[in-house]
Parts: sequence; structure tokens; C-alpha cells
Amino acid sequence: MKKMKVIGAIAACAICVSMVTTAAPASAFVPNGMIKSSVTATDALKNLYKLYHEAKAINLAAYPAEYANQVKHAISMVNDITPNSTVYKINQTRLHLQVAVDTLKIDLQKSSIADIQEAVKAGEITYAELVNMYLTRINLYSSHSVQINAIATLNPKALALATQADKAVKADPSKATGMFGIPVLIKDNIGTTKADEMATTAGSIALANNFVADDAFIVSQLKEDGAIILGKTNLSEFANFITSGMRNGYSTLGGQVLNPYLPNVLDVSGSSSGSGAAGAAALAAITIGSETSGSILSPSFRNSLVGLKPTLGLVSRSGIIPLAHSQDVAGPMGRNVADVAMLLSSIQGYDEKDLYINMGIDNEIVVDEAYLADKMENYTDYLKEDGLKGKTLGVYRIPDKETQPDIYEVFMDSIRVLEEQGAKIVFGKDGDGMMGEIPSAPASKVLYYDFKQDIESYIQSQKNPIIASDGETEIKSLSDVIAYNKKNLALLKYGQTILEESNGYDMTPGSDDYKNYESQRAADIEYSRKNGINYLLDKYELDGLIGMNGATTGIAAKAGYPSITIPAGYRTAEGGNGEPIGLQITGDAFSEEKLIEMGYAFEQATKVRVAPGMAVKDRLKQIIDDATAEGFTGEALEKATSVYKNNFATQYDVDRAGNSLYYKLYTQLMKDLK
Repeated sequence: MKKMKVIGAIAACAICVSMVTTAAPASAFVPNGMIKSSVTATDALKNLYKLYHEAKAINLAAYPAEYANQVKHAISMVNDITPNSTVYKINQTRLHLQVAVDTLKIDLQKSSIADIQEAVKAGEITYAELVNMYLTRINLYSSHSVQINAIATLNPKALALATQADKAVKADPSKATGMFGIPVLIKDNIGTTKADEMATTAGSIALANNFVADDAFIVSQLKEDGAIILGKTNLSEFANFITSGMRNGYSTLGGQVLNPYLPNVLDVSGSSSGSGAAGAAALAAITIGSETSGSILSPSFRNSLVGLKPTLGLVSRSGIIPLAHSQDVAGPMGRNVADVAMLLSSIQGYDEKDLYINMGIDNEIVVDEAYLADKMENYTDYLKEDGLKGKTLGVYRIPDKETQPDIYEVFMDSIRVLEEQGAKIVFGKDGDGMMGEIPSAPASKVLYYDFKQDIESYIQSQKNPIIASDGETEIKSLSDVIAYNKKNLALLKYGQTILEESNGYDMTPGSDDYKNYESQRAADIEYSRKNGINYLLDKYELDGLIGMNGATTGIAAKAGYPSITIPAGYRTAEGGNGEPIGLQITGDAFSEEKLIEMGYAFEQATKVRVAPGMAVKDRLKQIIDDATAEGFTGEALEKATSVYKNNFATQYDVDRAGNSLYYKLYTQLMKDLK
């Protein structure tokens, strides 16, 4: 059997006929010309059958059944092609087959960045091949098959950069390490220089042609380390700070991002929705999101990812379209802790262009260059399987056993694992969560006050003019954004109530609004640090606070303190729809190394993450409905129904179950007719 870095297992079975019948989208996904599908049936067939013959020549017996069966299934899909097949159908079939063949070389869902670098060093894969693999996946899961709409734009230089990286590694193999040559997707509020031909839009039609002059600091850090910015991800418009009642993951410019585990049913969460969905679907090696309050952590746990929200000040915010400088921070979202640690090591650093940062329980510490230099780490040094040994963790909030029994069960299982790995778990008074021991969060409009100041400052500081989607209107202020939106109300699905409210505040120093801002920010800090996280950490002598599904998000956001979320399981209760569940750990300021240490130990002890199946189930649902309407019962129906409800079922699993049920139903119907 051919050696593979990541090996899964599924039972071998007869290959079934494809039943993917997804309709073509209104427009193909071809941002910047990076992804091109054949436009005539002749060209499409030529490309498909070239790949088909290559696939047929592979000795699939040399590969694990999990991967071989996917290729066999994709080959069977080619046999479904008829003279009447649409160009879209032909291209979709080719993409399915290409992804299956690519997975024989490397499983992008299961391989870490370190695995990828080892494969490059061994000559098993090149960076250019890697970029093409991700582009194929992006095309399949954006314009064909399950259309999750995670990508805003692609970097037209990505392939050229990958080719340069390959030349560098050929000359010096030791370069294949860290982030060098690794494709990264970043949120579409993070600036990239105009030369990269990618706008920075925050999902707004008013910022559609915002081609900034300079890279954001974190982009410069990535480029310096040799990483490849593959493209940008869709997001909730203006980081979910445009209006009330807007669906998570929606933007006027980019549309609706969907959760790949169960599209249009499970919440993808905001505002780093595209980074979460793209990470779950393995559309890049790793993604970057940004957070004001939950926008890294929430999309991470909802997409079964590891997400790390750094301490305010560890990662620069300059060059990123802001929401509120009091709480804004960018951070990594990956499929494993090791990748998150590697990316955080790359993007951290002091930036003189960033706004001032203060830490300490009374906000008394200025985070300057010297202070930050003492806090930064190579976080990959903390990937320790015994990282929980000797740690003490406090339970911040306990899931409701009555209303969320499955989440409660995962929580208790997680505590058992933490204790087995050497951690001491401490509950609050009377065995409750510690959340009840601190004051409630004070009423605060800090985000509104900050946004008015910060977005105005961002817009006015741009060296290049910001041109709206009409290609003519220049945006010079928040008022201009609001006015442009009003001219395009037919496009503005949810309105802009938050923009309008924020714009009404007078943030001139000395004004009543500014005084309210200062007092409310001081109250937020007192609540979240002195009377909140630090109070609990000191009282119980804790290394961190734990909870499920973002339990500590709000208080950590106000404090500016770091948190990590790690996949812990999936919902099993009726109505839970198999939604991912995450364990979250929050620590003191600049305790990222400790969070990574504990998170890695928990991850290695559990290894519960399962990739989404990314299957189209429309045909399977129709067969199930037909069978039910005919009063059909039996194992085939039960199996098909189980597969339909399974968020991990692949297209192979779905088609196999559907064909089996269809055959049984057809046989029964023919018998009845006779």
C-alpha cells in the first residue's frame, strides 16, 4: 500500500452512478481570471477525457480505499456524461475527478502545514501544484457542487509566486519550512497593495474599488516569511456592523456565505464567515479572520476549526478596515493547533503605525515595542502533548443540561479529557460556573463610538482614492458610504441602521459623546479585567477559563484577552443538525503560548474533528421522499435517511445510498405493476 501522510478508512463497495444534478449558477466564479472553465462542450470534453484517461491509468490498488473509492466514483461520473450534457455538467464532473485525483497525492483536509512542507522537501508535491489544487477546490465549491460562496477574490499572482517558491526550494531545500510557499486566504477587510490587484472592500459596494497603496502589516509579515496570499474571503459586511437583523455571513457586495457542514441550515457565523467556511472546506492551507467580539472564535467553532483570538496588541491592526480599535484584532483560523501556532508566530509583531494599546487591569501598561518584544514567542515551541499537565482551569459557564443535553454531554466529556491529561478543573460556588460570581456587563456603546472615529480615520488616511461599485463615486467619509448606499437601496437587503446611528455621534474630544465614550470604555475594562477575568484567575489560581461554544467570548473581547477554541464534538440532539461544538479557553493578557500548549494537548487527546462531506443531496432527498410517499420501508431507506442527515457524508456516500434505495424502490414498483 502506498504510504500517505494521512490515512482514513471507509469500506470498499461497488461504485455507483453519479447523481449530482446541481444547476449552474447565474455567473461562473472567475475572479481576476484565476479560475477558468471550458466554455464550449468540445473543449470541456477534451479536458475531461484527458484527465479521465490519466485517472484510469492510476493503480488505485496502491492507495487506501478511502481515496481510491473517491477516484473510482468520480470516474463513474464521467460515464454519466452524454451528448446532451451541459458544459457546466462536464466541467463539474472534471472538477470532482481532479479533486479526487489530487487527494491521492495529499489530503488537504487532514495534512498540516508541516506535512505539506515535508511533501515539498521529498519532491512529492510542488507549491505550484499545491496552489492549483486549492484553485480546483475553490472552483468546485464556489461555482459548482456545494456553492458555499466563501471567496471574494483571488490573487492573480498566486501561481507565479508559487513557481518562484519552487525555484527557491530547488536551490535550497531548507527553505521549505514555516509559512514559506504556503497559500493563505485572508478576510476581505485586510489590505493588500494595489499591485496585487485585489480590492479591500469589507463587503461594501461603497468600498468595491478600494485598492489600497500598501499591504496591511500582517500581510507584510506573511510575505516576508514567503507565504502566498491566495485571495480574500467574503465576510459579514463591515464586520457585521452595518445594520440590525442582517444574516451572519452576508454582505451586499459578496452575497451570502454558507456553512459547508450543512449549507443554508447551520449558521456560518460572522463576521469572519468566509474564512471559517473556506477553512472548513480546505480552500487554503489556513485562513485569517478578524474579531471585535467573537468573529474569529464563533466562525471557528461553527466550522469545526481551531481559532485563536490574540491579545490586543500582539497582532497589528494597521491596514485593516476597522470596527473598534478598543477590541479589534486579527488572528489565525486553522484545521489544527499546529498550523494556528505557526501562522500566529508569523503575523505577530510591533507596528509603529498601529494605534496605541494599553493593558493591565487598570489599563496602566503601555504596550510599546520593548514591552511587546518580551511577550512574543515562537508558538510552535509549545506544541506539547503533555501541555495540560499541572494546569488549573476554571469553569466559566456550564451548558444547560435540559435544553442542550448533547452540548452538556460533550462538555462533561471534555472535562474528563482535561483531567485525564493532568489538568485540575475548578467549578465556582455550589458547583456552578464562575460567570455568576462577577458583575453583569455594563451597558456600552463603545463599539459605536469607536466605529465613528476609526472608519473615518481609515477612509481619510488612504493614499489612493476609494471608488464605489459604479466606478465613479469617490468615498471620502462615512457619510459618503451612507449616501452611496441610499442611492442603491435595491441592493441593500438589510439596510444600514448601525452605520447611520454611528454617524450621528459627535466624537470631537470634549463633546458629550466623547465623554460618554471614555467613561463607558473605562467601565468595560473594569468589568472585564479587574472585576472579571483577572478576579477569577487570581481568586482560584487559574491558568485559564473554559466553556463551550464561545462562552467567554464577550468578556474576553472587552478585556482584549486571548482565547482559543478547539473542536470538541458535534451535536446529536434532535434539531441540533450535527452542528460542530468547540471547547474555548481564555487566559490572561499575552498568555497565547499557554493557550496553545493546552489546546494542542486537548486536540491530540481527542482528535474529534471530521471534515464536512461537501456533498449535493438534492437527488437523494427526492428519492427518499418518493420512497416515503410510496410507503416503502426497510434498511435501504433507513441507510439513505441516515446518510442524508450526516454532515460528513461525501458525494460517494450520498450517491451510493441513493442508488441502493432507488434500486430497491424501482424493483418494488416494477413488481407491483406486474
